[in-house]
Amino acid sequence: MQKKLFRLFISLLLACSFIPVKLDAAPADTHDGVYLDEIAIGSGYAWGHLKFTHADFNAVPIFVRFGFNMNSVFGMRDSKGTLQLALEPFCNPVTEPESGVETGLNVFFRYLHPIAPSVKLVGEIGSGPMYLSIDSREQGDAGFNFLNQFGLGAQVAVSENSAITLGYRFRHLSNAGTSEPNRGINSNAVVLSYSLLY
Repeated sequence: MQKKLFRLFISLLLACSFIPVKLDAAPADTHDGVYLDEIAIGSGYAWGHLKFTHADFNAVPIFVRFGFNMNSVFGMRDSKGTLQLALEPFCNPVTEPESGVETGLNVFFRYLHPIAPSVKLVGEIGSGPMYLSIDSREQGDAGFNFLNQFGLGAQVAVSENSAITLGYRFRHLSNAGTSEPNRGINSNAVVLSYSLLY
């Protein structure tokens, strides 16, 4: 299953590389409301420790991100930074304590602030429903959970319309009290993504 997910990730990455760099997007100052300004594909490595079994918890984040600029909605049209609503579907193979998968959708609020001509500082916080396919003493039987994340990183432009983002995320997996047990699983992640910017 992990090989299939890796092949899917590589196929999506290659497909993104053949999308034209500029898709005749209107200049930013002509946009009103919420509009798509980023499509990204990314991966990384997540690691943590299960509290009760003293086992490692490791996963490989694989995600696609659709970012929507919300500056004009919040009166930030002239701001140097960008307030973004991002939808991030994911399918993360779990490698420890046993093979499995995390899959779902996170909704992020992200703020990108320029600190150099080609570098932006990125802060993000998000949450969303997910399915965890492994049993654990922390979360009980496989099933419905939420994945809550917050992170910091840097986005570096590689061309006028593309960028690479490297970041750290703290992850908290919980079912929000919808079933027992609900002791939570905490983990850390390093993520890398390639974005097409509009």
